[in-house]
Amino acid sequence: MHVSFITMPKSAYLLPFLFLLTACQGEPPVQRKTFTAYGSPVTLTVQGIAEGAALRALDEAAADLLYIEEGNNPALPGPMARTNQLLATTAEFSAVPSLLPQIRQAQQLAARSGGLFHPGLGGLLELWGFYNEPKGPPPAAQAVAALVAQRPAMSDIGISGIAMRSRNAALRLDLGDFGRGYALDTALARLREAGVHAGSLTTPGAAARIGQGGELVLVLTGSDGRTPRARVALRADEVAYTVSALRGSYLHDGRLYHPLLDPATGEPARAAFAVTVFHASLAEAAAAAQALFVAGPARWIDTARALGVTQALLVDTEDGLRVTSALAPRVAMTDGQLQAIVDPL
Repeated sequence: MHVSFITMPKSAYLLPFLFLLTACQGEPPVQRKTFTAYGSPVTLTVQGIAEGAALRALDEAAADLLYIEEGNNPALPGPMARTNQLLATTAEFSAVPSLLPQIRQAQQLAARSGGLFHPGLGGLLELWGFYNEPKGPPPAAQAVAALVAQRPAMSDIGISGIAMRSRNAALRLDLGDFGRGYALDTALARLREAGVHAGSLTTPGAAARIGQGGELVLVLTGSDGRTPRARVALRADEVAYTVSALRGSYLHDGRLYHPLLDPATGEPARAAFAVTVFHASLAEAAAAAQALFVAGPARWIDTARALGVTQALLVDTEDGLRVTSALAPRVAMTDGQLQAIVDPL
């Protein structure tokens, strides 16, 4: 297996992965809906069904997504904020039905990741200032260490039917990218339930194809933000999710702070800059991408195996693009001077 290295400038770190959408030509008319969710535009497309049915399906999918977004927000009064208040009491309570399946799935993924995916760090995220308009300054090291020492874990949550409780008062849920992926999956499921067999979803950092609908291409750009460096085309019924040190971050005294925290230290993980996972589920892809980000280049392959992920790429903080051996044949390098490290999986 050929292993080579990238000489990409560090300024390329400041560029996220971009998704491009091209509708299939010569196919039935495409119906499209664009709206804002999680602070970014989301575009849903469907084709091959009657216009009226398509528009209803798009409206219902958007409504489902926005409902989950509102309920998952721990920084606003609502289901998640109330759940966190009750978890802090360590007493048993009746869980919100819309949150239960997400929490159960998050627990399973957290366990499989060895705790690298950890949606129970809401207390630390709030301490770091990542709620509302994140701008810093970073918290005192002693305050971070005090929360880490309480060792909140997703396994602290006990669920029996609709009854829930936490054995650790320090646990605060923030489903983050996983919750966003779950909401996007729900929108896709609504479209499929409406009989959509060809369509797509695009939003910054995430993309999905329904059947053969549209052509979705993941593009890694160069340091100028425009020049394509690498491309990966999504397959039918495939999704991709990217986590990046840029999303939700802030600069303080010239240093970037982002909400992808290492549970072991309570601080932003520093070994990776961005990770993209290709999968069948956006929720699982988002959780895996976060775990691989925290794992960094040294542990990302072992973590991918534990999570059943075979197709992923990672941009590290040493100017390197790393791809799993399963994904490597699909990566088209458009910059002749750019080569990737292929990690066996």
